[in-house]
Amino acid sequence: MLEAKLTSKGQVTIPIEIRRMLNLKSGDQVSFNVNEHGIILRKYNRSLSIQERFANYDFSNLNKELEKSMKEIDTGYDVGEEAL
Repeated sequence: MLEAKLTSKGQVTIPIEIRRMLNLKSGDQVSFNVNEHGIILRKYNRSLSIQERFANYDFSNLNKELEKSMKEIDTGYDVGEEAL
């Protein structure tokens, strides 16, 4: 069982184990639903940053296709060297 202490200002620190389970970050909003069984804590879904959105994306296939498309184009025979 996880416990937290209520401060004189009515604040409670959510234990780190719960923050990790809910993937709570600073600034996230949570909601409290009180019913006859107790209190349910929920995380509001927030918009993900571009880094969070693509953090687990597999780019390996994309990289292979990019390599194919970025190969040098054969423009024909070299005419000569450019003198500088």
